[in-house]
Amino acid sequence: MHKISDYLLTNNNMAHVAIYFLVGLIALFLIFQVLKNLFYRGSNVRGFHFTTKNITYIAMMVAVSTTVTVVISLTLPITVFPPIRIAFEGIMVKIAGMFFGPLVGIIVGLITELITIMFVPSYIHVAYLIVAVGFGFLSGLTSYFQRLTGRKKWWTFLAINLFIIAYGVVLGLITSYYNEDVKLFGVDIAPEYYTYVFIGSIGLSLVLVWVVVGVFLIMKKGYLLDIVLPIILMCVVTEYCVTTLIGSWGDVSFLGIPRDTGGYTSILMVRLLQSPIKIVFNTLVLSTVFYILRPLVKSK
Repeated sequence: MHKISDYLLTNNNMAHVAIYFLVGLIALFLIFQVLKNLFYRGSNVRGFHFTTKNITYIAMMVAVSTTVTVVISLTLPITVFPPIRIAFEGIMVKIAGMFFGPLVGIIVGLITELITIMFVPSYIHVAYLIVAVGFGFLSGLTSYFQRLTGRKKWWTFLAINLFIIAYGVVLGLITSYYNEDVKLFGVDIAPEYYTYVFIGSIGLSLVLVWVVVGVFLIMKKGYLLDIVLPIILMCVVTEYCVTTLIGSWGDVSFLGIPRDTGGYTSILMVRLLQSPIKIVFNTLVLSTVFYILRPLVKSK
């Protein structure tokens, strides 16, 4: 376990492993889609089809996402920074994945990022392209989970809790076997405190999820949890699996942080500290956008 821990927390190896895992999931999904189309062609098995109407919706999602990002970058110059840019363009990418599934999410994320970097003067790194694709793919998978559970919202709530706990346990094990001091922008942090930061941040996310659910129940707005809980699940999965693990690699290259002053591990720690607030903020924004667009998409 020591060797695994040392390997993952050295250079950008954890980001690379996360990318391999994400690419593997996408490959398995695409193989499944091809096999389904080959063996169930002409049957009543439902799936996404590239009809004229669906292609129009894909183009609309790409156009809206790109336009919003470009306009905001002209209004607020700070959005040229890749982490902020990818956060804005990720909104419609995630919505596209939730409405139309992983395949459309991948397409919208890929095209949106490629078009955006053509119009927004910003730092270009493959990590941000993978993050955009990951947003669309993972949000599509969470939409499949929503359809599978139907209106049984407490299954979704259980999935959120299990994911956060499992993520915290895995990350805690990795960091607990790391014996070297970690630098946070040049400041030495002992390994045991490094683990506490990871576990504390993830634990805070779990507490905030319970608080959000509790607020809806106290306000007697429990019916809105049918919308909010799947979006919380999507935000948690994309934040921890894509933004934190993979996005940190792009941030290290963008900021030019050398390994002797923290490198990937320092950015990873900062990302994890930001995660609880970002999950709540993204949930509020995406829930509002989803609530507004859902009647329009359902009327197609």
